[in-house]
Amino acid sequence: MTIFHSTISRREFMKKLGLTGAGIGATAAVAPVYNDVDEMMASPNANWKRPWYVKELELEKPSVEVDWSMIYRPGGSISPLSGKPVGNWTGQGADCQSYFLGETERVRRNSIGGPYSAAALKSGQNGMSLRCRALSQGNYQYPISYLGPTGGSTPETLGVPKWNGTPEENARLLRTAMIHFGAAEIGYNELTANSKKLIRAYDKANNLPYVYEDVPVGYEAATKMVLPANVPLYDFAWLYPMNKEEFRSSPSSDLQSAANSMRYSEISIIQPRVQRFMKCLGFTVYGYVSSGTSGPTASEGPATLAGLGEGGRNNGVFITPSYGPVTGVFTMLTDLPLAPTHPIDSGSWRFCQTCTLCADTCPCECISKSHEPTWEIPDIFGKKDTTHIPGKKQFWTNGVECWTAKQQWGGCGKCMGVCTFNTDQGPVHSYVRSVVATTGAFNGFLWQMGKVFGYDIADDKEAWFDKSQPAHSFDTALPTKGLAY
Repeated sequence: MTIFHSTISRREFMKKLGLTGAGIGATAAVAPVYNDVDEMMASPNANWKRPWYVKELELEKPSVEVDWSMIYRPGGSISPLSGKPVGNWTGQGADCQSYFLGETERVRRNSIGGPYSAAALKSGQNGMSLRCRALSQGNYQYPISYLGPTGGSTPETLGVPKWNGTPEENARLLRTAMIHFGAAEIGYNELTANSKKLIRAYDKANNLPYVYEDVPVGYEAATKMVLPANVPLYDFAWLYPMNKEEFRSSPSSDLQSAANSMRYSEISIIQPRVQRFMKCLGFTVYGYVSSGTSGPTASEGPATLAGLGEGGRNNGVFITPSYGPVTGVFTMLTDLPLAPTHPIDSGSWRFCQTCTLCADTCPCECISKSHEPTWEIPDIFGKKDTTHIPGKKQFWTNGVECWTAKQQWGGCGKCMGVCTFNTDQGPVHSYVRSVVATTGAFNGFLWQMGKVFGYDIADDKEAWFDKSQPAHSFDTALPTKGLAY
């Protein structure tokens, strides 16, 4: 914060944005005005509780341009090593790493991380000491399954008809239930010819194909994961925010690993809860098959279509208006009819086209620094990049370099930790978000101010232990502010 005190005050910063006095009045003038709570509840946006400056877009037309004709289902690439389909053809997958790097180089890179972490622990390296390792070990993951627990009540066992609400009523009910179970925000998509392309061809964890059959309820078999072909299905995407300060300790930090793994610990609790809840109503949830890392749909696409956030410069990072990029994103399928929510424009994707902070600070230089997104996917390591699916006009990240680097350094989330949107909900940040959403004129200035104010990497990683933290490390009241609190 020394730089901040020596260069610019918060009030001077606000003045530069026109956000003092008349400036604030001008900003507020374009916000919706409600006379009472009933009028607000009657508003079409009442259930979503978004800030006024977040704009809804057309269904299936997010802020990142999409050509649906080019998109195909993820997973199922044939491994040149095994000759079999691979569900995890991303920078995380061993087959994919071997294809792009060569098996010898993949093994070499993957052999570095274990000894590095062990030596860091023994030396008490800042961010990788015993207490940091202990924290990362605390995120236990319970067993989960595609169709959920076998126990629990159904309408038949209770002797009552199944739930029969409208899609709008169902959307409100599921949102309320999911927040009760531990999610922060939730949005919905009805599966169409376009959005069905986001369902995996093969599962990332078990390499089994997702197939459609003419059955009333899907099932899991030894050779396949089945979805009902003639039953309307809906995707619901939800967020579990992670601790921003821990991500600022990247790279080489067990604290960042602890924050990242918390979302997988939580989904192993939240998923069975919602599956039992929906089962009691008379409906099915098709969830993740293991550890929250592999489900029927890749998470960021449905979450973008459902309006939870927007894509970022690192195409593997998802930026939300409420929580920024340090957020776990999950998606599940259900046969409960749900009114779809719309994609949004909060200004973050436009901001990313100016800002290169994540790319400038990436330790392995795997994030594009271009200021123009492109439909063309660049080669990686001299080979056609098959880790990404075409049909999106965005920036493209070398995921193989990213993931193998993380394995060598004891983890990394620096691109998320330094992000300009990785801030709290203080008044100045709310004003800045409204400016970013309504004009791009200040984007270059705001990008630089993020560095001046010190919203980047922590100098003393383990100072985190002495800071006051909210429960679950994020503001759980954000989705309900103004109505329930």
